[in-house]
Amino acid sequence: AARKAAKGKGERSLIVLEIKPFDAETDLELIAKNVKTIEHEGIQNWGLEHKFIPIAFGVKKLAISAVVYDDYMDVDKLSELINELHEDDIQSIDVQAMSKV
Repeated sequence: AARKAAKGKGERSLIVLEIKPFDAETDLELIAKNVKTIEHEGIQNWGLEHKFIPIAFGVKKLAISAVVYDDYMDVDKLSELINELHEDDIQSIDVQAMSKV
């Protein structure tokens, strides 16, 4: 039944985002936890896992994924929702990967 309901919202994409903090002191675990609380009709679900990828000088970036409905959500909207929560902590948000599901 859940699958049939999902089909009603159209095509879906898996988006993997890289969230880069301003400095090594930023709590990426807290950002990941808060990002996964974002709810929107265009977000089917957030990935269960997330990763911290070393950049340089002790700074790491957060890789986090979400499955979104293409008609309701795009990368820009998703980035805006994340920035609304952690504008002061995030330097940039980039797309690491994107594919249709």
